[in-house]
Amino acid sequence: MAKEPTFATIGTPTDNIQVRLSYKIVELFSEGLYTSPNKAIEELVANSFDAGALRVQVLHSANLHDQDATIVVIDDGEGMGVPGLKQHWLIGISNKRRLAELPRGRQQIGQFGIGKLATYVLAERLTHVSKRDGKYYSTSMDYTAIDRRVEREVEPQVPIKIALRELTEAQAKEAVKTWTDTSCAASIISADRDNYFCRLVTRVNGSVCPPS
Repeated sequence: MAKEPTFATIGTPTDNIQVRLSYKIVELFSEGLYTSPNKAIEELVANSFDAGALRVQVLHSANLHDQDATIVVIDDGEGMGVPGLKQHWLIGISNKRRLAELPRGRQQIGQFGIGKLATYVLAERLTHVSKRDGKYYSTSMDYTAIDRRVEREVEPQVPIKIALRELTEAQAKEAVKTWTDTSCAASIISADRDNYFCRLVTRVNGSVCPPS
């Protein structure tokens, strides 16, 4: 079994999120709705807009056909804490339309709770590193775990468990430093900000990306 990357395991596990997600659901929703990598990246940026971000950085490897190619979206919108990250992984459910106060008063683009599945089209793993009200959290979904399940099931009998981790400021910086040390994204995750959100889309599937 391959060793998990540091950015996916750093921090202290404090809880588990149970994700009921089958290959069939991913196939129906993600591959049907997000047939191009550009559309999938657009979905990630739309999530930043919904979170009230004023600044968004999209960073990616020079060659998306490399084995360890990565796409990263970092924004200064409202981060997710424990309740938000648990809600995030409820597939097909979204509370955006029920928010009492919309971030920066913006009409929300997303509404069905399936946008995160767009990343399945792109890569093998989706990792979130979030700062919410001065605290740091992370989750990491290994999409290859879905493929090992019964493909015909719409809802698997046993959920996939992903760790919900709490990080120190130093650990959060360590998790994303590969992508922030040499970019203006560093200012987005500066210590004086109470909130930010990072989406790390790793081990990109080069076959879905246009030739470089």
